[in-house]
Amino acid sequence: MKLINLEIKNFRNLKKIEYEPSPALNIFIGDNAQGKTNLLESIFVLATGNSFRKATDANLVNYEKSGYAIKGKYEKSGRIIETSLHYEVTGSKIAVLNNKKCTQTHEDRLKVVLFTPDDLFLVKGSPTKRRTFLDFTLRQLSGDYFYNLSNFTAILKKRNLLLKKEQTKSKTFNIVNEIFIENAIRVIMQRINFVNILEEITRKVFQEINYGQNDIRIRYALSFAIDNDKINTEVLRTALRKNIDNRMSEESGQRKTLLGPHLDDINIYQDGRLARTYASQGQQRNIAISLKLAELYAFEKIKGFYPLFLLDEVLAELDEGKRDLLLLHLERADFQTYLTSVNAEKIKGSNPYSYLVKEGCLIRKGL
Repeated sequence: MKLINLEIKNFRNLKKIEYEPSPALNIFIGDNAQGKTNLLESIFVLATGNSFRKATDANLVNYEKSGYAIKGKYEKSGRIIETSLHYEVTGSKIAVLNNKKCTQTHEDRLKVVLFTPDDLFLVKGSPTKRRTFLDFTLRQLSGDYFYNLSNFTAILKKRNLLLKKEQTKSKTFNIVNEIFIENAIRVIMQRINFVNILEEITRKVFQEINYGQNDIRIRYALSFAIDNDKINTEVLRTALRKNIDNRMSEESGQRKTLLGPHLDDINIYQDGRLARTYASQGQQRNIAISLKLAELYAFEKIKGFYPLFLLDEVLAELDEGKRDLLLLHLERADFQTYLTSVNAEKIKGSNPYSYLVKEGCLIRKGL
């Protein structure tokens, strides 16, 4: 999957952009607040319908304009697809794919992997960060996962409401509890299967960018205990139901659900030791880079094509050696990359598809 053309109108400070990207590495250089991240954000919004900066659609509209529009043409598995997203401050928001309205889960929508400086703390950050990492990727990979996660989130909310109302003895709670268990298992199984694929790829990528040193292992960490070395649907169902029964008084006391995929985590090990505790900050960042690259390769392994890779101001956070290795990897890769940087000196070599971004405008500038 590669963008062939991108048009942006009235999106933040990007009043009018018409851009034909390179099929490989695209670089945007410029001072802060000039529009580099806005460019990446527009691609992300076109793909997902939402901003990665926690902004509302109204916040994305250029000052005193009535709305924004983003259009793209891209190649996917030999097909050319046209897409657009139009938003009006009146509340109208329409996503179109090949001249037909489409939903967020349409299989032909643009797909992206995003890498920001915040992702460098993926290893030592909170479990929420790692769950978000899994959920974002799996929602793009699988319409079933999108559906299952949405169902789980809804039933979790109902279960918590019944716990708060102290209705755990009711027939309604028993029904909700069984639905909760079934939906939780579906989410967990899909996550575990993806983590197994992710581990295999991460280990290879980590070896490449870490000079062949250290070994990485990734394990899905359940929020409840299981009495079996093998994990399958029935084992999970039995274990989750047993643990819920054992902790019902605790859940009633705290009035919230204490077990389930909303509390699971990923444990990452370097040479057999928990990386978030024992790995150095530099090693943790190397693992984070490997995870984001592995996300791309896992996507290709599962779906048969690569998503776009968006990197926002990541180079400034890396030492020179890791920066050069990452850039070399991106230059040789089969996927399409969009990279922003404040300092052109951090990027060695010459790239014909590099641009200076100034006051929301693109200025061609080979490095």
